[in-house]
This record gives sequence, C-alpha cells and structure tokens, in this order.
Amino acid sequence: MKSLGDAIELRNRLIQLLEEADFECASGEREYLLSIVVAGGGFAGVETVAGVNDFLREALRFYPHLTEGHLRVMLVEPGPLLLPELGEKLGAYAQEKLAERKVEIRVKTGVQGITERGVELSDGTTIPAHTLVWTAGTSPNPLLASLPCRKERGRVCVDEFMQVPGYPGVWALGDCAAVPDGKTGKQYPPTAQHALRQGKVLAQNIAAAIRGGEKRPFVFSTIGQLAAIGRRTGVARIFGFNFSGFVAWWLWRSIYLSKLPRFEKKMRVMLDWTLDILFSKDLVQFTTTREQRVSRPEETTAVAHRATAGSSSR
Repeated sequence: MKSLGDAIELRNRLIQLLEEADFECASGEREYLLSIVVAGGGFAGVETVAGVNDFLREALRFYPHLTEGHLRVMLVEPGPLLLPELGEKLGAYAQEKLAERKVEIRVKTGVQGITERGVELSDGTTIPAHTLVWTAGTSPNPLLASLPCRKERGRVCVDEFMQVPGYPGVWALGDCAAVPDGKTGKQYPPTAQHALRQGKVLAQNIAAAIRGGEKRPFVFSTIGQLAAIGRRTGVARIFGFNFSGFVAWWLWRSIYLSKLPRFEKKMRVMLDWTLDILFSKDLVQFTTTREQRVSRPEETTAVAHRATAGSSSR
C-alpha cells in the first residue's frame, strides 16, 4: 500500500471478493474470501485497516447472502502498540476504537509468510485469509541501487546540506535521501512535510553553490502527525498536543484540504467529502489498465519482422 494505484487495486479486490462470496456456490468459502489481514500498525496500516473495515461493513447491505459474521478484518503489528510515532496514549486510543469496530488486533506479532492456506504469523498460527495487505515498510526506488554512492537502507546518504559526499554537484532529497537530523542523530523521516521544506532549502543551496554563496543546513522540527481511524474519527499530535476523536479527524481533513492546489480543486474535494457524509459509498470498480498500443497481433508480428530484417542487413 504505497500509491493511488495500490489503493484502487485494493478497492477493486474488495468488491470482487464481495461479489464472489455472495454467490450461493461460494457459501463454504465466504469466511476465507472475506478475511483480510493488514500487516503493519503504523500510519499506513491503521488508516488502511480502518478504511477496509468501514468499506466492507457498509457494503454488506447490498449483498443479501452476506452477514457481518462472514467478515474478518485483522491488523498485525510486530511492536507492542499501534502508531508508535504518536505515543502510547494515542496508540491505545486507536487500538480501542478499532477493536470496538470489530477489527482484530495482534500486537507483538509479525507476518512470517503467506501460503494457499492463509497468512502465517510469528506466533505459529495461520489465519485462513484470502488477502494480505502489506504496509509494514516500503523501499526506495530500485534505481538507487545502481548508484555507486553510499546508501543506508536503500536511501542515498547526504550531509546536512543535502550534498552527496564524494560527488560534487550531486544532491538528493525526499524519500530517496537519508538526510541527517543534527538534533537526534538519526535521519529525517521520509514524509511530505519534510520533503517540501527540503526542496526549498536545496534550491537555495544549489544557487549558493553556483554563485559562491553560503549554503544552509536543513533543520526542521516535525509540525505534527495525524491518522484517520475510520467513521470520522482520528488521532493527531500537533505541536506536542494530542487530539483524538472527531476533532482530530476534522483537523486531518482540513490540513489535507489546505495543501491542495487551486481554489477550484479545494471546492471540488470539499463538495465530494460533504456528499460522502450524506450518501453511501458507490460500489463501482475502477479500471487501471490501458489499451494496447498495437491493436492487432499481425501488426506486432510485422513490426518485429521489420526490426529483425533491419538488424540482419546491418
């Protein structure tokens, strides 16, 4: 679960599973088809499991042969609590709210593997589930592996000015860069609020390098972190203050809305969110495939033949 395409693919999969499980011939497989395991209790995992759980339970009324007893949504976290970035109090609140909405939570448990029988956990149990959603960590772009510079966990190591040591004129920022935090001795997290500010500082540093000016180190303290946990409920830590419930959810949406470009886009999204409160979700699958560039197989054969003939004549 990393991109918009991943989210669309998951939505399509959930609708497909609901359709398949609703058939009478699948009566013996309904629990297996409608069991979803989400690996990772960070921001992505908690928001994903909350969205999946809400989506499935709201959709059940459109499928006459399915009941809530057929659903099983589970979140697996290897650490002792959910959302460790927000602290123990908000992590416990999120876990309590998800449990109230019938999400099974397994902490201090990791995913060992997945087979045709289901998802194997580190405690020796196997969850008979058809779908595993992985949010327990993502890797940088594989293109970085081909670079000869020093890397840490796949990210390019840079100094406080975001220069790549040993490679004059080479800079890196954002998800692909391990930018050191002088206050903590660790790296800045690869989040949007850091990348946006890194871009401004890096632009000034490049200009300073060209004009012979003084470069500025990147220094930034995290403003806040927020997560939605379903049903217009959220958790947030902003400037050291904790928020939870509807207020945190409202802050989460307001901040995202403020980051959208153009007033027109803000109004469209605001209207869409308002209609989402008043009406049920539309159970429609979205296609992400594109048409082939060559529509007829004989054209593909002809192109390949011409290419082979050209290379032979050379």
